[in-house]
Amino acid sequence: MNARRRQANRRNWPANLYQNTNGYLWFKNPVTGKSAGLGTDLQKAIRDVKAANLKLAELQTKRDLLSMTSGGVVTVAMHCAEYQKEYIVGKKRADDMKSQLKAIRDDPRSAKPVDQFAPKDAAELIKAAAETRGATTARAIRSRLKDVFRDAITRGLVDRNPVDSVLKPKVTVTRMRMSESDFWKIHDASSQQWLKNAMLLALISGQRLGDVVSMRFEDVRDGFLWIAQRKSGGRTKLKIPLSVALEHHSLESLIAQCRDRYVSRFMIHYSDTRYSHKRGQAVSIASLQKAFAVARDSAEIELPEGATPTTFHEIRSLAARMHAKQHGNAFAQALLGHKSAAMTDLYRDVRGQQWIEVKAG
Repeated sequence: MNARRRQANRRNWPANLYQNTNGYLWFKNPVTGKSAGLGTDLQKAIRDVKAANLKLAELQTKRDLLSMTSGGVVTVAMHCAEYQKEYIVGKKRADDMKSQLKAIRDDPRSAKPVDQFAPKDAAELIKAAAETRGATTARAIRSRLKDVFRDAITRGLVDRNPVDSVLKPKVTVTRMRMSESDFWKIHDASSQQWLKNAMLLALISGQRLGDVVSMRFEDVRDGFLWIAQRKSGGRTKLKIPLSVALEHHSLESLIAQCRDRYVSRFMIHYSDTRYSHKRGQAVSIASLQKAFAVARDSAEIELPEGATPTTFHEIRSLAARMHAKQHGNAFAQALLGHKSAAMTDLYRDVRGQQWIEVKAG
């Protein structure tokens, strides 16, 4: 069936440019079927889409040349290289993607044509990755390989995904859980006041490390600490009452403790100036993790056999357990920002459009 004719006023538009009834424009990739919004500026959208179409034409030319010079054979390694060129641009974790694709390309089984790469090859590649790089990394490589073949299917190179039937490598978590006594040992062993504050903020608020170091004093208003969790891209939004407390530590008193004689917008900030940072600047995730590791090692916490040392992230698990014991499971789940069918009306899924007020009792 022929494609529907364009409206008269759109006949000079470049291919793959579309507009809805509200005037919003978007580009649709004819290869992947994915779309990207372009706003309402028509001239800018036309320029952007023309540039994208040129890149698509160049990509098709490269694929044609590749096919001509390789006897029509495209190997898994060759397709990984093309996949990387198209999808890595603008990705937040581009280095991780590059590393995963390199691991796939370096495997001898990737010399096979994509249409001859069997589930057995995928299983052996992932097993080898688990043995040399660990189960966690192997799971990431499996996910990337699966996506590479999804892309190959959309391009007509194969008609099935050989990774679908390959089981994920089993990850055994050996990291030691943090107990309440461990927490206070590490807290007391710290020589940095900002680390003590960060640990307590993580414990009382139940938030992740990335959210703790991002907390600003301006996030406190109307009797709440307002948090848009980073892991969900800001879709999970929480209003945590300043009255939330564990034992004799309340969120309100802790935030007041974070205010010191150094001017800063951030609750967790440096109190000195060095070559790597300035006084009042937000403490980086790497610096906090390093300081925590130093304090933890100084605390000389005994490790169970086969376990690895606890990390800052384990404070979140401890917070869940302590809040569940003191305030109930539903409160702890809401505080951490988790979703579940068992949530009450207080903890409904609002798809990131509203702030969820966390209530105790």
